[in-house]
Amino acid sequence: MGLLQNFEGRTEGIEKTVPPRWRCCARMLGIHWRAKGQPGANGSYWSDVPRLMVFLDDMSFVRISEGYEISARHGFPLPMVLFVPAGVPISSYFDAGSEFMHLDLHFDAAWLRQFLTSSLGEHAVDDIFGRTIGTEGSAQVEALAHLLMEEISEPAHDDLYFESLAGAMVMAALAPAFPMQKRRSGRLTGHQMRKLERGFDQRGGQRMSIAEMAQLVGLSESWFSHVFKSTTGMTPVRWQKDRRIGNAQMLLRESDLSVAEVAARLGFSDQSHFTKVFRDVVGHTPASWRRLVLYRLEE
Repeated sequence: MGLLQNFEGRTEGIEKTVPPRWRCCARMLGIHWRAKGQPGANGSYWSDVPRLMVFLDDMSFVRISEGYEISARHGFPLPMVLFVPAGVPISSYFDAGSEFMHLDLHFDAAWLRQFLTSSLGEHAVDDIFGRTIGTEGSAQVEALAHLLMEEISEPAHDDLYFESLAGAMVMAALAPAFPMQKRRSGRLTGHQMRKLERGFDQRGGQRMSIAEMAQLVGLSESWFSHVFKSTTGMTPVRWQKDRRIGNAQMLLRESDLSVAEVAARLGFSDQSHFTKVFRDVVGHTPASWRRLVLYRLEE
């Protein structure tokens, strides 16, 4: 089954000079054609899925705006690349007439969000999905556009290849608009660190994956690992190890749980593994550390 969507479009003074070619698969729809607009031509477009429009000719003579009520005559010049979130209506107005080539990619929103989140993080993707974005494109964008149009017109590969090309197009086309503040600072905020600490504590001190930690603060896995070490001076794995052993020390000091029970509560595979990790961090076995601490408390 192909991508399901609702699309509404109205044009006046715009005619296709080459019949549209299209390719539809489960996660996306790709269309390309050539068209010609007369001076004063206009149109309005709406879809319930996000879409990326790529123009391979100078489109600065076309103005666009969001919504149906605001005249696009007073909008902003159409860039080479335009990302439009689901449900956002767009209007266009031609200051002059010209012919142009157009590639239009419509995406399943859930798939596109998952694809982008794995690299950019949840917060950045929320920002992207919440606004219309225009960029000027690049040589990479143009090359990918031609590859996509070839796959639409004369498919030579399966849908996975086609969708992968489209994913690469989104990354290349929107790269200038990706939020970069976190990358420039290179450190986690105090709020992000507190979220990690709470998330770790809520799991009872059991280990979190890097993916879970990164998702919790809205960053990609690779960037999260970098800024985490820059912030704490240690890797996420080492940080968790220290906190788990800290929890173990509290249980050994303040409860009557056996060493094996403490190991099980904190998610260690067995008592032997727990003892090895504890000794690496503290310098004593759990049993000897407990005896030492209790002896000092009795003094």
